[in-house]
Amino acid sequence: MKAGFLRWANSIHAHLLALALVVILTLTAFSLTLLLYFIPPERVPLSVYEIARIVHGQPLLRDEPVVHEVRQAAAPPASTDPADRLIAALLARRLALPAADVRIRLDPGDRERIGQFVEEMQLYGPDGVADPFILGTFTAAIRQPDGQWRMITREARGGRSLWRLLGQYAFLVGILLVVPLSLWFSARLTRPIRAFAASAERMGAGQEEQPIPLDGPSEIRLAAQSINEMQARIARYVRERTSVVGAIAHDLRTPLSRLHFHLTAAPAPVRIAAEEEIRQMEALIGTTLDFVDNENRPRLKEPLDLGLLVEGLVDDFADMGRDVTLTGAEPVIIAGDMILLKRLFTNLIDNAIKYGDRARVRVMRDEGRAIVTIEDDGPGMEQADIARAFEPFYRGEPSRNRSTGGVGLGLSIVQSAAQAHQGRVSLARTPDGGLRAQVELPV
Repeated sequence: MKAGFLRWANSIHAHLLALALVVILTLTAFSLTLLLYFIPPERVPLSVYEIARIVHGQPLLRDEPVVHEVRQAAAPPASTDPADRLIAALLARRLALPAADVRIRLDPGDRERIGQFVEEMQLYGPDGVADPFILGTFTAAIRQPDGQWRMITREARGGRSLWRLLGQYAFLVGILLVVPLSLWFSARLTRPIRAFAASAERMGAGQEEQPIPLDGPSEIRLAAQSINEMQARIARYVRERTSVVGAIAHDLRTPLSRLHFHLTAAPAPVRIAAEEEIRQMEALIGTTLDFVDNENRPRLKEPLDLGLLVEGLVDDFADMGRDVTLTGAEPVIIAGDMILLKRLFTNLIDNAIKYGDRARVRVMRDEGRAIVTIEDDGPGMEQADIARAFEPFYRGEPSRNRSTGGVGLGLSIVQSAAQAHQGRVSLARTPDGGLRAQVELPV
């Protein structure tokens, strides 16, 4: 029961539900904070008559005080707004004071109600009963006999109060609060998914040597665990298959040695033909053991100059009388296994010479990658053969004649060595009809 709940609590469904709850709680906390700490207390409307009673110090039918501040000042609040002048004139009439001795300053929300004030004055003014009411904050100033001004201020929510502005811009405020929170939450949720996808992609390309981390929601953990188990089974199967092939190839050397001994007394034509067959079988065994060794040996990577390594291989082929040309070799430092890389480029150059008469080799650097191209002048390969060229024991030349084709492991060794260095190898026909092999390795 507990394990099932914990698995659900770590699921994507639970994460999305938690996101929704967090968003609701955040907006609720934001609203409560504004209500309790920032929005001024609500006041009921005050009419001009009630303002006159406040100025005279007379009580109102209120259970709470309506005046927040009373003070003396040398000058009244300056205002030229029509609404301020209209209400000040009405208040002066109520107080039986000259209009010059009364000033009032309304908040922007009440000033916008000037049309309502004018309409009430037109309807009830002739009868002397016009009594507009003020909703928001205001400051009334009355001139005293000594020339000082008595300032009376009432704080309230006006038309432009924070509460009204919050109502107008609630969507924008919600976006500003929720979007950063949602981005952080979604990034936290998708990070293990992206890591899982990247690990699965590397594993599919043969570059993943470590299991996929079991991290993130329970669905991702379950998928990663399944892929890790599948990867372990595949690796175990490949190791067993490679071991069997290697053991068979190794054990074949003993009977071949015996055949050499028995053929010494055979007639010359028979001995020569048999020795040629034995030589081809020994070449097959040697290539197979190279393939097995390439799959099983530990990777010992160290910094090396790829340009110098390829240049040395080209010189070795040239010393053997092979037609190999180095068209360019930029110095490129990579972390690599020298034995694997020599085997990789030796196979490609040897194939170019064997099937294309000559090889042109170039080493260059491009945007953080080392690129080695080997081109030949041969007939090239059909697209169907290129698609299968890296399969073990596949030969584009279908006759199975060892004099016209190899064992079919050379390009498999090339691809395995490139993937061991987090690189890739590709084949393509050249415009002249030959074949171009391109190896890309990270710098």
